[in-house]
Amino acid sequence: MNPARKRVIVDSDMGWDDILSILCLMKHPSVDLLGICVTGCGETDLRWGTLIAKTLTELANRPRIRVCAGTSTPMGFDHRFPQPFKDEMNSVMGLLGSLNPSVSFETEPRPAWQFLADTLEATDEKITLLCLGGFTNPARMMDTFPAPRIDNIEKIVAMAGAVYVDGNVALLNNARDAWDQGPVYATNHGAEWNVFIDPVAAKRIVDSPIPLTLVPLDACNHVLLGPDMAEALTAVDPLATLAKRILLEKTGPHNEGIPVPVFDPLATLVMTGDMQSCQSYRAFLDIDMTENETNNRCGTTRVSRTGSRKVTVIQGGSRQEFKARFAALLNGTGKT
Repeated sequence: MNPARKRVIVDSDMGWDDILSILCLMKHPSVDLLGICVTGCGETDLRWGTLIAKTLTELANRPRIRVCAGTSTPMGFDHRFPQPFKDEMNSVMGLLGSLNPSVSFETEPRPAWQFLADTLEATDEKITLLCLGGFTNPARMMDTFPAPRIDNIEKIVAMAGAVYVDGNVALLNNARDAWDQGPVYATNHGAEWNVFIDPVAAKRIVDSPIPLTLVPLDACNHVLLGPDMAEALTAVDPLATLAKRILLEKTGPHNEGIPVPVFDPLATLVMTGDMQSCQSYRAFLDIDMTENETNNRCGTTRVSRTGSRKVTVIQGGSRQEFKARFAALLNGTGKT
């Protein structure tokens, strides 16, 4: 291991954008990807998300990357993505079968939160935690173990929240009849999904002393998906090819019928330092826990007057810079 490389653990719900992020990290010359912790609280069901993560490590021939299953039970509430949406993600929009994964597969026997705790306890170098599917696993680690070595977390970088812009819970819920889950979802215009899926866990991390950088919808809305991102991928190795196919599916047959940001890959390149144009500010944040069926605000991320410590919030970035850096990394050149 090159000690200069950033040591990273990804906590993920293994949606399409998480996969793109992991593929990018696997090809990043400055990242040592230690493990993938999977949550079943987000875009995929736990078994399928774990299978996807394991398949990616096999595709990349990276058996040293640990794959750990977490939980499908949030720490509070019972918010879930619509099952038809999850079904699409469980098969990577129909692409999973083409990867020919084993029917049975082995993962770490430890649950994700124990893997996190054990890794932090054993390390003599700082670890960055990239949260791409909510905060259930790291929050569970903090509640399960009396004194986890959170001082060994350099920082958490998370695609999460919507601070000064609308959230996307109602947007997704109302996009298709099959995705409608009722007024708790249909009236929630404030929350972003990764916070809404487990607001209790999100608040646990926001209130913790761990250095935290949020890449909320405020920033993601500047970097929208488009077919040009797939066209920019010219490498033909298995990782770049899969990334291109995912982009083609998500901007083609499996588009959501609404403008869709790149989400997690933006947070990933913020974490790696590849997004030099991003603007940020520091603020105390809080998570709304009020649930109702008329104007639901549960999971809404808001600036507060006080808090345990300020969070770094990314507020914008360049789509052109993202596209160039993402393509350079997937194409294997490392530079634009």
